Amino acid sequence: MQKKQVYSIFLVSVIFLIYSLPYLLLRQDAVIPSWDNLDSYFIWYKVLSNYGWFLPLDFKIPEFLDGTPRNVFHSELIFQVAIFNFLTPLKAYITVDLLGRIIGFLGMFLLLKDYILKKEAENTLLISGLAVCYAMIPNPLTLTFLTILGQPLWLWGFLNIRKGDYKYYNWLIITLIPFGVNFELITPFFLTFVGCIWLYDLITKKKWNLMFLFSIFLCAFVSLITIYRFIYITLFDQNFVSHRKDWSVVQIQIFSQFSFIKSIFEGMKMNLFNNGEFCANAANSLIIAPTMLFVIIYGIYKKAKSYVIPISSIAILITLICVVYGLFFHYLPLQKFIDENPAMAQFQFSRFYFMLPMLWLFIFAISLSFIKSIFPKFGKYAVALLILVQIVNLYSLSTYFHGNIAKYILKKEYPLAKYSYKEYFAEKQYQQIKEFIGLPQDKYKVAIIGELPFNVAAYNGFHSINGYFNLFSWHHKQKLNQMNKNLLAKDPVYQIMLVYWGHQQLIYWDEYYFDTKIMKELGTKYLLSDRPIFQIKPSKLKHLKTFPPKGRFRQGFTIYLYELK
Repeated sequence: MQKKQVYSIFLVSVIFLIYSLPYLLLRQDAVIPSWDNLDSYFIWYKVLSNYGWFLPLDFKIPEFLDGTPRNVFHSELIFQVAIFNFLTPLKAYITVDLLGRIIGFLGMFLLLKDYILKKEAENTLLISGLAVCYAMIPNPLTLTFLTILGQPLWLWGFLNIRKGDYKYYNWLIITLIPFGVNFELITPFFLTFVGCIWLYDLITKKKWNLMFLFSIFLCAFVSLITIYRFIYITLFDQNFVSHRKDWSVVQIQIFSQFSFIKSIFEGMKMNLFNNGEFCANAANSLIIAPTMLFVIIYGIYKKAKSYVIPISSIAILITLICVVYGLFFHYLPLQKFIDENPAMAQFQFSRFYFMLPMLWLFIFAISLSFIKSIFPKFGKYAVALLILVQIVNLYSLSTYFHGNIAKYILKKEYPLAKYSYKEYFAEKQYQQIKEFIGLPQDKYKVAIIGELPFNVAAYNGFHSINGYFNLFSWHHKQKLNQMNKNLLAKDPVYQIMLVYWGHQQLIYWDEYYFDTKIMKELGTKYLLSDRPIFQIKPSKLKHLKTFPPKGRFRQGFTIYLYELK
């Protein structure tokens, strides 16, 4: 093994170790992002695992709402769902996070070595450094597993088949990765991208390449198998009506609708000049974008077409994705067209942005290769510095890493990741509430009031009438909206949140704003709130007890328990 390879392995191991330290040292005291993470996927998969791995098509989860169908969640065929049946929840989560990053590193390493940076194939240090930059991208939706991090390996498998390499592992890669991604976030968009590569070959080379085309259809077929539950409940379960029936892009985006040109600009501002969507953070604005601009300008001056053309081509593709994003989220005529076509309303075709982290990394890789080649004396040092600064930038953008640094070293509160795992799920606190009530949890329902995390009660075994779900019964949503009719009349923002978007069903802290009669009809016996509820006279609520947070840091939520008379 050469010295460079040894250095590469050592440095990569150190970077992964640094990332893993909060998990290793703090365990349940580690700060883990809650938004679209612990508050949703994590709790869904944990509660599902309570009932077993494979469940009947008609099975319902009693902790969620009025008994939410098992079919509205990702199928048990998905790795990040299945693993909760074999490991404790925290161990399952950590395994998904670290394994995803390892696969992200390996995939990007292979893709850079064999396709993007073929000239640098022997430069293990450079390729390893770039692959680490991809593996460490902020990925707050950790339990989407390979949705972002698996793309390079997925593409590597397809490109191998494209060039006639039909080895078994290429077929395994393209058919196994669908079992580790969220179909609705990436699969249609990624396969469209790969399909465009096939179409490009057909147009330019006049060659059908049927095996490559077959591989795309094979992957699509396997991907459909992974969402068999969604297909069943959408097409064959006549008793289920989705809450997305009321979904309206026009109403959801009513406060951010612009002209055609400004809509495009907003899309470019979000994904070119900033780091992109929070859930698909490309970390491109600080280092990658300025480096790209320098290379394009200096490359044109030096007539370095072999660098300028591929960088510019990828930049144009990124710009097209920005245009689609901007029009989808900000251009009213398109939004009206989407709302008028129910199939399109359910399909957010703007989600090509989940490919942006990979595309920006390609630009970074080619740009650094240019700098290294055009400046033979100091280029390699400049490249090393840029990679180092980018890695530090990635750590700073990681809500998980930043949250732990802020909490335990800087002694400050980081808004996007305030609570440790133990504080967030507050198992001792909820156990006290359970014991205080003294009834079997399946004999009553609770309502979650205010900013108390919706689904944490379900994590702790309580059956709740409201929560946070990507898909649930429209009929239950209607009952909740009737219960919240005074709140809906109060402010159009609540109309957007509860009716036209509807994933999170908030109940306000004021008794005036919710109908206790309907709440009781839904089976509610107790209310859990993060602050005192303002009670009307005569009140239908009785404050029973206040439960402060437990644990050594005494941080978390104070829970106020009320009984519905």
